Amino acid sequence: MKQRNYSSDDAANAKSSKRPREEEQTDPLYGSKEYWEARYKSHLPDVEISTNNAQNSGKIEVDGVELSKEAISPGHAWYFTYEELRPLILPLILGSEESKAEEVESNCDDNDSWAEEEVCEEDDDEIENDEGEGDGDDNEEEDEAAEEHQEDAEDGAENDEHDNSGIHIAKEIPLPDKPKKVLEVGCGDVALGLDLASDLVKMQGVSAKLLVDEISCIDYSEIVVKTLIDKHSKEHDGSSSTLQASFHSLDARSLPHAPNTFDLVLEKGTLDAMLSDPKEGKKNCIQIVKEMARVTNIGGSILLVSHLNANEPKGMSWLEDVVFSGLKAEFRERQEAIKKKQQAFYTWKIEIHGGEGQLKNDGDGDEVMIYGPAVYTIKKKDVPAAKAQESPLELTLPPVKVEFLTYD
Repeated sequence: MKQRNYSSDDAANAKSSKRPREEEQTDPLYGSKEYWEARYKSHLPDVEISTNNAQNSGKIEVDGVELSKEAISPGHAWYFTYEELRPLILPLILGSEESKAEEVESNCDDNDSWAEEEVCEEDDDEIENDEGEGDGDDNEEEDEAAEEHQEDAEDGAENDEHDNSGIHIAKEIPLPDKPKKVLEVGCGDVALGLDLASDLVKMQGVSAKLLVDEISCIDYSEIVVKTLIDKHSKEHDGSSSTLQASFHSLDARSLPHAPNTFDLVLEKGTLDAMLSDPKEGKKNCIQIVKEMARVTNIGGSILLVSHLNANEPKGMSWLEDVVFSGLKAEFRERQEAIKKKQQAFYTWKIEIHGGEGQLKNDGDGDEVMIYGPAVYTIKKKDVPAAKAQESPLELTLPPVKVEFLTYD
Protein backbone atom coordinates (compact mmCIF):
# COMPACT_ATOMS: atom_id res chain seq x y z
CA MET A 1 0.00 0.00 0.00
CA LYS A 2 1.41 3.36 -0.98
CA GLN A 3 2.17 6.06 1.57
CA ARG A 4 -0.11 9.01 0.95
CA ASN A 5 0.80 12.60 1.74
CA TYR A 6 -1.85 14.11 4.03
CA SER A 7 -2.32 17.76 3.26
CA SER A 8 -4.12 20.51 5.10
CA ASP A 9 -6.81 20.38 2.42
CA ASP A 10 -7.38 16.70 3.20
CA ALA A 11 -7.75 17.53 6.87
CA ALA A 12 -10.23 20.30 6.14
CA ASN A 13 -12.35 18.17 3.84
CA ALA A 14 -12.15 14.93 5.83
CA LYS A 15 -15.08 13.66 7.87
CA SER A 16 -13.27 15.03 10.87
CA SER A 17 -13.91 14.52 14.55
CA LYS A 18 -12.30 17.87 15.30
CA ARG A 19 -15.26 20.07 16.11
CA PRO A 20 -15.24 23.85 16.45
CA ARG A 21 -16.09 25.52 19.73
CA GLU A 22 -19.70 26.50 20.35
CA GLU A 23 -19.15 30.07 19.23
CA GLU A 24 -17.67 28.80 15.95
CA GLN A 25 -20.38 26.25 15.10
CA THR A 26 -20.82 27.37 11.52
CA ASP A 27 -19.25 24.29 9.92
CA PRO A 28 -21.64 21.51 8.85
CA LEU A 29 -22.32 18.73 11.32
CA TYR A 30 -21.05 15.68 9.47
CA GLY A 31 -22.72 13.54 12.12
CA SER A 32 -26.24 14.59 11.12
CA LYS A 33 -28.38 12.80 8.58
CA GLU A 34 -29.74 16.16 7.40
CA TYR A 35 -26.28 17.23 6.27
CA TRP A 36 -25.69 14.15 4.15
CA GLU A 37 -29.16 14.20 2.63
CA ALA A 38 -28.60 17.82 1.60
CA ARG A 39 -25.12 17.08 0.32
CA TYR A 40 -26.23 14.16 -1.84
CA LYS A 41 -29.32 16.05 -2.98
CA SER A 42 -27.05 18.82 -4.28
CA HIS A 43 -25.53 16.27 -6.67
CA LEU A 44 -28.87 15.64 -8.36
CA PRO A 45 -29.89 17.54 -11.52
CA ASP A 46 -32.44 20.36 -11.27
CA VAL A 47 -31.98 20.87 -7.54
CA GLU A 48 -32.58 24.36 -6.24
CA ILE A 49 -29.42 25.73 -4.65
CA SER A 50 -29.26 29.03 -2.82
CA THR A 51 -26.11 31.01 -3.59
CA ASN A 52 -26.97 34.30 -1.91
CA ASN A 53 -23.84 34.33 0.22
CA ALA A 54 -21.60 32.21 -1.95
CA GLN A 55 -19.30 35.05 -3.01
CA ASN A 56 -18.71 36.17 0.56
CA SER A 57 -18.49 32.89 2.48
CA GLY A 58 -17.83 30.28 -0.16
CA LYS A 59 -20.93 28.45 1.11
CA ILE A 60 -24.22 27.50 -0.52
CA GLU A 61 -27.48 26.19 0.89
CA VAL A 62 -29.66 23.20 0.06
CA ASP A 63 -32.84 22.71 2.08
CA GLY A 64 -31.50 25.16 4.64
CA VAL A 65 -28.26 23.21 5.14
CA GLU A 66 -25.05 25.10 4.48
CA LEU A 67 -22.56 23.32 2.20
CA SER A 68 -19.13 24.14 0.91
CA LYS A 69 -18.48 24.37 -2.83
CA GLU A 70 -16.43 21.16 -2.59
CA ALA A 71 -19.37 19.35 -0.98
CA ILE A 72 -21.65 19.79 -4.01
CA SER A 73 -19.15 18.01 -6.27
CA PRO A 74 -20.04 14.29 -6.39
CA GLY A 75 -17.61 11.41 -6.33
CA HIS A 76 -15.30 12.29 -3.43
CA ALA A 77 -13.40 9.21 -2.25
CA TRP A 78 -12.59 9.76 1.41
CA TYR A 79 -9.00 9.05 2.48
CA PHE A 80 -8.19 6.17 0.11
CA THR A 81 -9.56 4.80 -3.14
CA TYR A 82 -10.39 1.13 -3.65
CA GLU A 83 -7.17 0.63 -5.61
CA GLU A 84 -5.16 1.96 -2.69
CA LEU A 85 -7.01 -0.30 -0.22
CA ARG A 86 -7.01 -3.33 -2.51
CA PRO A 87 -3.80 -4.87 -1.08
CA LEU A 88 -5.49 -5.01 2.32
CA ILE A 89 -9.04 -5.91 1.25
CA LEU A 90 -8.44 -8.84 -1.11
CA PRO A 91 -6.38 -11.03 1.27
CA LEU A 92 -9.18 -10.72 3.84
CA ILE A 93 -11.53 -12.33 1.31
CA LEU A 94 -9.31 -14.62 -0.74
CA GLY A 95 -6.76 -15.65 1.86
CA SER A 96 -3.02 -15.27 1.54
CA GLU A 97 0.05 -17.42 1.15
CA GLU A 98 1.06 -16.58 4.71
CA SER A 99 -2.36 -16.75 6.36
CA LYS A 100 -2.25 -20.38 7.54
CA ALA A 101 1.25 -20.06 8.99
CA GLU A 102 0.30 -16.78 10.65
CA GLU A 103 -2.83 -18.38 12.13
CA VAL A 104 -0.80 -21.22 13.63
CA GLU A 105 1.72 -18.78 15.12
CA SER A 106 -1.09 -16.56 16.38
CA ASN A 107 -2.88 -19.47 18.03
CA CYS A 108 0.30 -20.43 19.87
CA ASP A 109 0.75 -16.88 21.13
CA ASP A 110 -2.90 -16.48 22.01
CA ASN A 111 -3.00 -19.65 24.09
CA ASP A 112 -0.31 -18.22 26.32
CA SER A 113 -2.13 -14.90 26.67
CA TRP A 114 -5.51 -16.37 27.60
CA ALA A 115 -4.57 -19.17 29.97
CA GLU A 116 -1.77 -21.55 30.90
CA GLU A 117 -1.82 -24.20 28.20
CA GLU A 118 0.42 -26.90 26.87
CA VAL A 119 3.00 -25.88 24.28
CA CYS A 120 1.21 -25.22 21.00
CA GLU A 121 2.41 -27.62 18.31
CA GLU A 122 1.16 -27.92 14.75
CA ASP A 123 2.12 -30.47 12.15
CA ASP A 124 3.11 -28.88 8.83
CA ASP A 125 1.64 -31.83 6.95
CA GLU A 126 -1.73 -31.22 8.56
CA ILE A 127 -1.65 -27.63 7.39
CA GLU A 128 -0.79 -28.63 3.85
CA ASN A 129 -3.55 -31.24 3.79
CA ASP A 130 -6.28 -28.94 5.04
CA GLU A 131 -7.02 -27.46 1.62
CA GLY A 132 -7.42 -30.72 -0.25
CA GLU A 133 -9.38 -32.76 2.26
CA GLY A 134 -13.07 -33.29 1.92
CA ASP A 135 -15.83 -35.67 2.66
CA GLY A 136 -15.40 -37.77 -0.42
CA ASP A 137 -19.17 -37.63 -0.70
CA ASP A 138 -19.38 -34.19 -2.29
CA ASN A 139 -22.21 -34.03 -4.78
CA GLU A 140 -21.68 -33.66 -8.50
CA GLU A 141 -22.77 -30.03 -8.51
CA GLU A 142 -19.95 -29.08 -6.14
CA ASP A 143 -17.42 -30.98 -8.27
CA GLU A 144 -18.62 -29.23 -11.42
CA ALA A 145 -18.48 -25.84 -9.68
CA ALA A 146 -14.92 -26.54 -8.56
CA GLU A 147 -13.90 -27.57 -12.09
CA GLU A 148 -15.49 -24.42 -13.54
CA HIS A 149 -13.69 -22.32 -10.93
CA GLN A 150 -10.35 -23.97 -11.82
CA GLU A 151 -10.88 -23.32 -15.52
CA ASP A 152 -11.66 -19.66 -14.85
CA ALA A 153 -8.60 -19.37 -12.64
CA GLU A 154 -6.41 -20.81 -15.42
CA ASP A 155 -7.92 -18.43 -17.95
CA GLY A 156 -7.30 -15.52 -15.60
CA ALA A 157 -3.66 -16.47 -15.08
CA GLU A 158 -2.83 -14.77 -18.38
CA ASN A 159 -3.68 -11.42 -16.82
CA ASP A 160 -0.59 -11.19 -14.62
CA GLU A 161 -0.81 -7.41 -14.34
CA HIS A 162 -4.12 -7.64 -12.52
CA ASP A 163 -3.16 -10.35 -10.05
CA ASN A 164 0.48 -9.46 -9.43
CA SER A 165 0.21 -5.97 -7.99
CA GLY A 166 2.06 -6.69 -4.79
CA ILE A 167 -0.92 -8.39 -3.14
CA HIS A 168 -0.06 -11.54 -1.24
CA ILE A 169 -3.04 -13.70 -2.09
CA ALA A 170 -2.96 -17.45 -2.46
CA LYS A 171 -1.65 -18.66 -5.83
CA GLU A 172 -4.60 -21.02 -6.08
CA ILE A 173 -7.71 -19.56 -4.50
CA PRO A 174 -9.56 -22.37 -2.71
CA LEU A 175 -13.33 -22.39 -2.85
CA PRO A 176 -14.85 -21.68 0.56
CA ASP A 177 -17.37 -24.13 2.00
CA LYS A 178 -19.96 -21.53 1.15
CA PRO A 179 -19.64 -18.16 -0.62
CA LYS A 180 -18.63 -15.24 1.57
CA LYS A 181 -20.64 -12.12 2.29
CA VAL A 182 -19.42 -8.52 2.45
CA LEU A 183 -21.04 -5.50 4.09
CA GLU A 184 -20.00 -1.88 3.49
CA VAL A 185 -21.18 0.57 6.16
CA GLY A 186 -21.73 4.19 5.12
CA CYS A 187 -20.88 3.62 1.46
CA GLY A 188 -21.64 7.19 0.30
CA ASP A 189 -21.63 7.87 -3.44
CA VAL A 190 -18.25 6.18 -4.04
CA ALA A 191 -18.94 2.67 -2.78
CA LEU A 192 -15.97 0.38 -2.26
CA GLY A 193 -18.35 -2.51 -2.85
CA LEU A 194 -18.83 -1.55 -6.50
CA ASP A 195 -15.12 -1.70 -7.24
CA LEU A 196 -14.71 -4.87 -5.18
CA ALA A 197 -17.42 -6.66 -7.15
CA SER A 198 -15.90 -5.54 -10.45
CA ASP A 199 -12.44 -6.61 -9.30
CA LEU A 200 -13.55 -10.10 -8.29
CA VAL A 201 -15.40 -10.58 -11.58
CA LYS A 202 -12.27 -9.57 -13.51
CA MET A 203 -10.25 -12.06 -11.52
CA GLN A 204 -12.67 -14.99 -11.42
CA GLY A 205 -15.35 -14.38 -14.05
CA VAL A 206 -18.71 -16.02 -13.30
CA SER A 207 -16.98 -18.07 -10.60
CA ALA A 208 -16.73 -14.91 -8.51
CA LYS A 209 -20.14 -15.83 -7.09
CA LEU A 210 -18.64 -19.05 -5.72
CA LEU A 211 -16.25 -16.93 -3.67
CA VAL A 212 -18.54 -14.04 -2.70
CA ASP A 213 -22.28 -14.10 -3.32
CA GLU A 214 -23.26 -10.88 -1.53
CA ILE A 215 -21.77 -7.40 -1.37
CA SER A 216 -24.23 -5.22 0.49
CA CYS A 217 -23.56 -1.45 0.57
CA ILE A 218 -25.57 0.53 3.10
CA ASP A 219 -26.00 4.19 3.94
CA TYR A 220 -28.57 6.03 6.01
CA SER A 221 -29.08 8.59 3.25
CA GLU A 222 -32.08 7.50 1.19
CA ILE A 223 -31.05 9.92 -1.55
CA VAL A 224 -27.59 8.46 -2.14
CA VAL A 225 -28.92 4.89 -2.00
CA LYS A 226 -31.58 5.63 -4.61
CA THR A 227 -28.96 7.36 -6.77
CA LEU A 228 -26.68 4.32 -6.59
CA ILE A 229 -29.53 1.91 -7.37
CA ASP A 230 -30.64 3.92 -10.40
CA LYS A 231 -27.11 4.28 -11.73
CA HIS A 232 -26.28 0.62 -11.16
CA SER A 233 -29.48 -0.58 -12.82
CA LYS A 234 -28.77 1.46 -15.97
CA GLU A 235 -25.17 0.21 -16.20
CA HIS A 236 -26.07 -3.47 -15.72
CA ASP A 237 -29.41 -3.45 -17.53
CA GLY A 238 -31.03 -5.74 -14.94
CA SER A 239 -28.50 -8.53 -15.47
CA SER A 240 -27.67 -10.64 -12.41
CA SER A 241 -25.54 -13.37 -13.97
CA THR A 242 -22.36 -12.02 -12.36
CA LEU A 243 -21.47 -10.82 -8.89
CA GLN A 244 -22.91 -7.37 -8.24
CA ALA A 245 -23.17 -5.02 -5.29
CA SER A 246 -26.56 -4.19 -3.81
CA PHE A 247 -27.60 -0.98 -2.04
CA HIS A 248 -29.79 -0.47 1.01
CA SER A 249 -30.86 2.44 3.18
CA LEU A 250 -30.06 1.30 6.73
CA ASP A 251 -28.92 2.81 10.00
CA ALA A 252 -25.59 1.28 11.04
CA ARG A 253 -26.52 1.74 14.69
CA SER A 254 -29.26 -0.88 14.35
CA LEU A 255 -28.53 -3.47 11.68
CA PRO A 256 -31.29 -5.98 10.84
CA HIS A 257 -28.84 -8.82 10.18
CA ALA A 258 -28.31 -11.86 12.37
CA PRO A 259 -25.04 -12.32 14.30
CA ASN A 260 -22.09 -13.75 12.34
CA THR A 261 -23.59 -12.91 8.93
CA PHE A 262 -20.72 -11.18 7.07
CA ASP A 263 -17.18 -12.36 6.44
CA LEU A 264 -15.91 -8.84 5.80
CA VAL A 265 -17.30 -5.50 6.98
CA LEU A 266 -15.91 -2.34 5.38
CA GLU A 267 -16.15 1.14 6.90
CA LYS A 268 -14.38 4.23 5.54
CA GLY A 269 -14.88 7.54 7.32
CA THR A 270 -18.35 6.85 8.71
CA LEU A 271 -17.15 6.73 12.30
CA ASP A 272 -15.23 9.96 11.78
CA ALA A 273 -18.36 11.61 10.43
CA MET A 274 -20.54 10.41 13.29
CA LEU A 275 -17.95 11.43 15.87
CA SER A 276 -18.29 15.04 14.74
CA ASP A 277 -21.61 15.25 16.60
CA PRO A 278 -20.49 16.88 19.87
CA LYS A 279 -23.39 15.45 21.89
CA GLU A 280 -24.13 11.96 20.58
CA GLY A 281 -21.08 11.27 18.42
CA LYS A 282 -19.10 9.01 20.72
CA LYS A 283 -22.18 7.06 21.79
CA ASN A 284 -23.22 6.55 18.16
CA CYS A 285 -19.75 5.39 17.14
CA ILE A 286 -19.58 2.83 19.95
CA GLN A 287 -22.97 1.51 18.87
CA ILE A 288 -21.84 1.23 15.23
CA VAL A 289 -18.69 -0.68 16.23
CA LYS A 290 -20.83 -2.97 18.41
CA GLU A 291 -23.18 -3.69 15.51
CA MET A 292 -20.33 -4.31 13.07
CA ALA A 293 -18.73 -6.68 15.59
CA ARG A 294 -22.01 -8.52 16.07
CA VAL A 295 -22.67 -9.19 12.38
CA THR A 296 -19.07 -10.14 11.56
CA ASN A 297 -18.64 -13.89 11.16
CA ILE A 298 -16.15 -15.80 13.28
CA GLY A 299 -12.99 -15.93 11.18
CA GLY A 300 -14.05 -12.74 9.41
CA SER A 301 -12.76 -9.18 9.65
CA ILE A 302 -13.76 -5.56 9.97
CA LEU A 303 -11.73 -3.03 7.97
CA LEU A 304 -11.94 0.55 9.24
CA VAL A 305 -10.39 3.66 7.71
CA SER A 306 -10.04 6.73 9.92
CA HIS A 307 -8.04 9.95 9.97
CA LEU A 308 -7.51 9.19 13.67
CA ASN A 309 -4.21 7.33 13.56
CA ALA A 310 -3.31 5.25 16.61
CA ASN A 311 0.36 6.17 16.11
CA GLU A 312 -0.66 9.50 17.64
CA PRO A 313 -2.09 10.03 21.15
CA LYS A 314 -5.45 11.28 19.84
CA GLY A 315 -5.78 8.22 17.59
CA MET A 316 -4.89 5.83 20.41
CA SER A 317 -7.51 7.49 22.63
CA TRP A 318 -10.07 6.99 19.84
CA LEU A 319 -9.07 3.33 19.55
CA GLU A 320 -9.58 2.81 23.27
CA ASP A 321 -12.67 4.99 23.74
CA VAL A 322 -14.58 3.99 20.61
CA VAL A 323 -13.30 0.76 19.06
CA PHE A 324 -12.46 -1.14 22.26
CA SER A 325 -15.63 0.16 23.90
CA GLY A 326 -17.71 -1.10 20.96
CA LEU A 327 -16.09 -4.54 21.11
CA LYS A 328 -16.67 -4.71 24.86
CA ALA A 329 -20.30 -3.67 24.44
CA GLU A 330 -20.83 -6.46 21.92
CA PHE A 331 -19.14 -8.93 24.29
CA ARG A 332 -21.44 -7.97 27.16
CA GLU A 333 -24.44 -8.49 24.91
CA ARG A 334 -23.45 -12.05 23.99
CA GLN A 335 -22.23 -13.20 27.44
CA GLU A 336 -25.44 -15.02 28.34
CA ALA A 337 -25.52 -16.82 24.98
CA ILE A 338 -21.90 -17.94 25.50
CA LYS A 339 -22.64 -19.23 29.00
CA LYS A 340 -25.56 -21.26 27.64
CA LYS A 341 -23.29 -22.52 24.84
CA GLN A 342 -25.64 -21.01 22.27
CA GLN A 343 -22.76 -19.04 20.79
CA ALA A 344 -19.08 -19.76 20.19
CA PHE A 345 -16.44 -17.96 22.18
CA TYR A 346 -14.25 -15.58 20.22
CA THR A 347 -11.96 -12.59 20.57
CA TRP A 348 -10.34 -9.94 18.38
CA LYS A 349 -6.98 -9.05 16.91
CA ILE A 350 -6.31 -5.54 15.56
CA GLU A 351 -3.70 -4.63 12.95
CA ILE A 352 -2.99 -0.92 12.49
CA HIS A 353 -1.65 0.11 9.10
CA GLY A 354 -0.66 3.63 9.99
CA GLY A 355 2.24 4.68 7.79
CA GLU A 356 5.63 5.95 8.89
CA GLY A 357 4.60 9.57 9.30
CA GLN A 358 6.21 12.75 8.01
CA LEU A 359 8.31 15.28 9.89
CA LYS A 360 6.81 18.75 9.59
CA ASN A 361 7.46 22.13 11.17
CA ASP A 362 4.89 22.99 13.80
CA GLY A 363 5.24 26.75 13.22
CA ASP A 364 7.31 27.29 16.35
CA GLY A 365 10.52 26.01 14.82
CA ASP A 366 10.07 22.47 16.11
CA GLU A 367 9.66 19.39 13.94
CA VAL A 368 6.79 17.07 14.76
CA MET A 369 5.75 13.73 13.29
CA ILE A 370 2.49 13.97 11.37
CA TYR A 371 0.54 10.88 10.40
CA GLY A 372 -2.16 10.54 7.78
CA PRO A 373 -5.20 8.26 7.86
CA ALA A 374 -4.86 4.75 9.26
CA VAL A 375 -6.42 1.48 8.16
CA TYR A 376 -7.48 -0.89 10.94
CA THR A 377 -8.12 -4.57 10.26
CA ILE A 378 -10.01 -6.13 13.16
CA LYS A 379 -10.13 -9.92 12.95
CA LYS A 380 -12.71 -12.02 14.78
CA LYS A 381 -10.94 -15.13 16.03
CA ASP A 382 -12.46 -18.34 17.31
CA VAL A 383 -11.39 -19.25 20.84
CA PRO A 384 -12.29 -22.45 22.70
CA ALA A 385 -14.01 -21.42 25.92
CA ALA A 386 -11.64 -23.64 27.90
CA LYS A 387 -8.77 -21.38 26.88
CA ALA A 388 -10.43 -18.21 28.12
CA GLN A 389 -9.94 -16.69 31.54
CA GLU A 390 -13.26 -17.25 33.24
CA SER A 391 -14.81 -17.70 36.65
CA PRO A 392 -17.90 -19.76 37.47
CA LEU A 393 -19.93 -16.55 37.52
CA GLU A 394 -18.73 -14.60 34.51
CA LEU A 395 -16.71 -14.81 31.33
CA THR A 396 -13.89 -12.38 30.72
CA LEU A 397 -13.11 -10.92 27.32
CA PRO A 398 -9.65 -12.23 26.32
CA PRO A 399 -6.98 -9.59 25.67
CA VAL A 400 -7.33 -7.87 22.30
CA LYS A 401 -3.96 -8.04 20.55
CA VAL A 402 -2.85 -4.90 18.72
CA GLU A 403 -0.09 -4.80 16.11
CA PHE A 404 1.33 -1.70 14.41
CA LEU A 405 2.32 -2.13 10.76
CA THR A 406 3.67 0.32 8.21
CA TYR A 407 3.13 0.53 4.46
CA ASP A 408 5.40 1.83 1.71
